[in-house]
Amino acid sequence: METRKCPNCGGGLELTRSRNMLECPFCGSKFEVDAEDREKIAKERSSLDENIFRIERDFTDARRKKQIGKCIETLIYCMNELETPERIEDHIRKSLMTTDDLAAEGINESLINAVRGRINGELTADERIIVYKDLGIFSKGKEFTVLTNKRFLFFKKKNCITSYHTDIGTLKLADGGDLAAWYINGDYNKQIPSMEPSGQLTGAAIALACLFSFDQQPDRDRIRLI
Repeated sequence: METRKCPNCGGGLELTRSRNMLECPFCGSKFEVDAEDREKIAKERSSLDENIFRIERDFTDARRKKQIGKCIETLIYCMNELETPERIEDHIRKSLMTTDDLAAEGINESLINAVRGRINGELTADERIIVYKDLGIFSKGKEFTVLTNKRFLFFKKKNCITSYHTDIGTLKLADGGDLAAWYINGDYNKQIPSMEPSGQLTGAAIALACLFSFDQQPDRDRIRLI
């Protein structure tokens, strides 16, 4: 949105976090958002930041599928409204309270404790678990995905495949079906799984990984969505 000037001091006005007011960071003056600005804000809220993402696919048809649509809506919401890794993490933790199939530190932690040895053997000293996801009823403790503040870890039976957030160059929506599953860099061994029926947690996890990526490597290339 084009920068507006503060009539009191001439500073550039910025949107407040709630995006319903314009605020001057220099003198603290606040102003109501007019109709023109509201239209621009609505457009910003419905799209992804072009400084972070390069969209190379028409997702119109895919978004008509309930789970994929919710996944993409949540990705946009987390990027545009929550905006920071801390707020997205808090959003994810609150969402985990309503499911028995996902876990985090202090939430359904028994799932993590069952495979704690395998996970801890892969983590570095400054790494922490944000989400644990079993891949199925019959694969509990054998095949699961872990999201940390540094990377995704894909445990496949005796193997562990890693994808650091800073290495994410492409996110490819899995073709066919209604599940909101994405492949990192087109690698079928690095599938961000559909975490729960609505698809919303998958969108939040992707948003968090992307923000971590740019926080940890600000000058990196944009992430392609295909």
